[in-house]
Amino acid sequence: MKVHTAPWECTYAKEDSNVCKPGKGPSSDDEYFEILSLTILQSGLSWSLVRKKWPKIKEAFHNFSINEIVELKSKDVKLLLKNPNVIRNERKIKAIINNSKQFEKIVEEYESFKKFLEKLKNESLEKRINELVKRFKHVGK
Repeated sequence: MKVHTAPWECTYAKEDSNVCKPGKGPSSDDEYFEILSLTILQSGLSWSLVRKKWPKIKEAFHNFSINEIVELKSKDVKLLLKNPNVIRNERKIKAIINNSKQFEKIVEEYESFKKFLEKLKNESLEKRINELVKRFKHVGK
């Protein structure tokens, strides 16, 4: 079984098996943000479609650099909605921009997203879920 380094490399994501062995965890806030953004963009779509478009999506979204995404304005949303290389869903795009602002706040408060998650580790599953749903758009339980 292949150990993957990103969610889209999981054998389950390739739809050929439901066996998945976790790979290494994210090493930066931008990598955590990329994974959150991936799950938002993938929601309701096939993994194969998202995997196929992923390099161009990353390029369009500035490699999911929190510092760059947080600066995007409504004119940038309009450009992304016209870009055939991305998932052109306005709610998802706006959620990613909003979530970059939440990431920025979390990093200011906890020094890193990983430290924020470590703080949540001691909470009940319900509290962890509620905290994430409260902070981030377009994520569900």
